[in-house]
Amino acid sequence: MRKVKTAKSKVLEEGYIKIYSVLSPKEKRQIFFNREYKKLNPSWDNTHIVLCSLFDRAVSDLSHPLKVLDAGCGNGNYVIDEYRDKISRAFGVDINPEFTGKNICLDEIKYGNLEKIPYENGIFDVVISMWVIEHLERPEKVFLEVSRVLKKGGYLILATPNKDYFLLRLKEVLKNQKLNFFVNKFLYDRGESDVFTTFYKANEIKVLKELLYKTSFSDIELKLNYDPGYTSFNKPSFFLSNFFDRLLNGLKPEFIKAHIVGMARKKS
Repeated sequence: MRKVKTAKSKVLEEGYIKIYSVLSPKEKRQIFFNREYKKLNPSWDNTHIVLCSLFDRAVSDLSHPLKVLDAGCGNGNYVIDEYRDKISRAFGVDINPEFTGKNICLDEIKYGNLEKIPYENGIFDVVISMWVIEHLERPEKVFLEVSRVLKKGGYLILATPNKDYFLLRLKEVLKNQKLNFFVNKFLYDRGESDVFTTFYKANEIKVLKELLYKTSFSDIELKLNYDPGYTSFNKPSFFLSNFFDRLLNGLKPEFIKAHIVGMARKKS
């Protein structure tokens, strides 16, 4: 277990999608094109902003003070950064201390497998899971654990890759290590140490919804969300990506939208 002495989120750069940590050049590129896309499409929101909206809705329906768990916390959580002043206590669970060294937004981090979350029954108002579900070999067991540690009426808020997104489909079809390295390094800006085994066992909306219902969740809201940052390297590729998003949105949206985002409520 690690106690974080200075659990405080600090904004380094204001703007649409605030910056809370030092970014790599590729992360800056992704943020830039997300901001540009927002200017052109005011009704759209980046996945982190969507998650914040969901969190806002959830906490308006809950009593205070709030206790929040980040399941698979890694080095940080945008939603907790944004709402740190409204969260009385923020906790995290991850598999290994080496993955959480830069995390300063939580009060406490425990280490272990999400199939056995090291917290008592019914103590959290909200559990947040960002970019974790794709790594779960037994997602049903993890959702049962999340349900266990949530209070009745508490919320799970989540974001995960969409299995049908064309880049993931391409990786699956080719099963090529070099292509995997390209996608992880040049699109997602992840080195070998940041890439964990993926199973994608709950990364389709229909499958994910069924698993959530099965593990004592209701009021399930899931949707696909577009992210222009993955395929925008310059202005021509930015506009080309957006063209294909508009073209496919009414035909096969799951092919062009990279993320599944949503929330579910533990049955009372």
